[in-house]
Amino acid sequence: MEEKRRKLMLRILWMLAANVILGLGIALLRLSSFGTDPFTCMNLGVSSHLPISFAAYQVLFNIVLIIPVFILDRKSFGIGTLTNMVLLGYFVEFFVFLLSLMGVTIQGLQSHIILRTAALIAGVLVVCFGVALYMACDLGAGPYDRLPVVIETYSRGKIKYKWARVTQDVISAGVGIVTGSVIGIGTVIVALFTGPIVSFFRDTAVARIMKNLT
Repeated sequence: MEEKRRKLMLRILWMLAANVILGLGIALLRLSSFGTDPFTCMNLGVSSHLPISFAAYQVLFNIVLIIPVFILDRKSFGIGTLTNMVLLGYFVEFFVFLLSLMGVTIQGLQSHIILRTAALIAGVLVVCFGVALYMACDLGAGPYDRLPVVIETYSRGKIKYKWARVTQDVISAGVGIVTGSVIGIGTVIVALFTGPIVSFFRDTAVARIMKNLT
């Protein structure tokens, strides 16, 4: 019993760390000005037309999105779901604020293409690692990240996670375009490669982290 409790606590800590990592990755994408991940892109675009902040809108949208995911896959709901739904947007805003205090701002990087490219590459890798890590903790995933898993499950493997994720990201990016969000090469890269990169991290580094915790 004590060993199970220890493993659970470690998984909770890894899940929290994963969401912090995700927040950092998305903040780096925003700073690169090459476009954010499709989900953030969509939420930034829609929230810009509403009298609420990006983080607050993301919480509300996640509440709506969790309903069909919960109906189809109840095990996807847990403390990890709540953490991702409620806190991720605020983690992003925190890191953007923290980096601005360090003098790293979107405006300040505009003329530094090498630094923007580095921020883009780092952001993509950090986001994908964060997604793979918190999903592997199996404490519940955010509805956006869980939906491709549900599709893979209900298609009995005919539609693989990575392709379901690519399709979902492309649709979200499209909504971002329509609502006036910043679209760039970063958005395209994340839309096309998040699924495969997440799958890579899930089968390598994350698998090693979770080896003794399940």
